[in-house]
Amino acid sequence: MNRHLKNAILAFCAVLVVATPLLAQGDAPKAVVAEPIKDLGVQPKGDKLTHDFVIRNEGTAPLQITDVHAQCGCTVVDYTKTIAPGESGKVHAEVDTATFNGPIAKSVTVFTNDPEKAQIELTVRAVVEPQIQARPGYARYITVQGELKTGTIGQTVWAPDGSSFDVTGVESPFPFLTATFREAKAEERVADAQGKQWRVEMTLSNDAPVGALADHVRIVTNHPKQRLVTIPVSGFVRPVIAVTPASADFGQVELKEPLTRTLNVRNFATEAIKITAADSTVAGMKTAIEPVQDGREYTIKVTLASGMPKGPFQGTITLRTDSPKKPAITVSIEGSVI
Repeated sequence: MNRHLKNAILAFCAVLVVATPLLAQGDAPKAVVAEPIKDLGVQPKGDKLTHDFVIRNEGTAPLQITDVHAQCGCTVVDYTKTIAPGESGKVHAEVDTATFNGPIAKSVTVFTNDPEKAQIELTVRAVVEPQIQARPGYARYITVQGELKTGTIGQTVWAPDGSSFDVTGVESPFPFLTATFREAKAEERVADAQGKQWRVEMTLSNDAPVGALADHVRIVTNHPKQRLVTIPVSGFVRPVIAVTPASADFGQVELKEPLTRTLNVRNFATEAIKITAADSTVAGMKTAIEPVQDGREYTIKVTLASGMPKGPFQGTITLRTDSPKKPAITVSIEGSVI
């Protein structure tokens, strides 16, 4: 045999002997996603968008999908947990467009055992186009509990392409917010829009609880492309009179001299309300009413006398007013003299 050819064969065999164990020791999965961003284009509002992201294992060891986290507004329905070398798996994602308008991008984070791609970001993009419009399209309330007048906000609902549809129901998220619907009157219709138009009216009760409003009224329709229209409801129901802070905690105090804390009292009602008295149940505590704007805002000075006995104290201050809406407000008081 030619000496040079024999040397070449021996060198090739040596490479095989050395390379084979190294390959076995270096087995690893390799996750490859051909299309990590899926653009679904223009989609009608109310549709549920679905897409299967394909993940291929181009490595030499099984690829494990250990977890999947979906961004708000996107749901992962199913995914392949183990993908053999040379095989493909999927991550099935869904996006409910009922509460979205315009361009959206919803992401899914996939966690794998691929040492080079421990996390993979998958994204569904679309432009959500409503088939039904609502004007103004939102309801915001800033009101005061106990006011005589209730707050009603109306919505005109129509299809921009002129197709006719019916509103078949409305659902309120709060027991104190009523929602009704009927066909819009001539003066309530959107000009130059064809087809049926509807009027949805939302009325906030004057005895709604104090606090923030944040939810949606759901309008149910028989439109073939959009069965649901959501109207965001936001705002705040204020108390007739607000005391800040709502309770007075003096903490641990050493009374070498009188100590004073301040309460701010503000009237949100339409009419003026006067604070007529401030009575404390704590012995040795004095109160003084100072008008900032008479009938609207007051400062209550709460003073602990220097002769108060040591130890914890607890009680209340009752603020009295000239209003039947809120004749009295109680503020808790506590602390300890050391």
